[in-house]
Amino acid sequence: MRGGKAAYNVGLHPQGRPVPYPEPMRRVMFVLLLGTGPVTAQGTPQTISDPWPGSAVLTRLFVLSAGRADRDQLIRTLDLTVAQVRELQRLASSERAYAQAARPLNPAAARGLNVKLAAMNAEKDRKVRRLLGSDYAVFRAWVRNWWQAQVRRAQS
Repeated sequence: MRGGKAAYNVGLHPQGRPVPYPEPMRRVMFVLLLGTGPVTAQGTPQTISDPWPGSAVLTRLFVLSAGRADRDQLIRTLDLTVAQVRELQRLASSERAYAQAARPLNPAAARGLNVKLAAMNAEKDRKVRRLLGSDYAVFRAWVRNWWQAQVRRAQS
């Protein structure tokens, strides 16, 4: 415990039981893995090199079971409090809802969704910046490095 921060047992119920992830979460579209940046009229995301805040980083880390180990590493690296983890989980749920809207769209609908995504991403960034304070820069560096490793794995 550093600086009065409580230890956080990630992935476990407060009583020590594993927390199950609902079946629908396992079926989340590939778009969540590689991002929800601007969407084309065909509903496919445009690839970007720095995923924050335009991609579903929080969803990948805090919602999808495949991101569990990476989430644990982020929590340890930033020494996040329980309250910070809960807020990131809440933001991930909101992010996921927007990501699910990225489906095949006509050009006008895609433009409208891009405007909404940009506003949501700006608000998400503002909230995470406020939540993490001086650790925000460390978070951003961690996310960029993590993203590059994800892209390398996906390409190999």
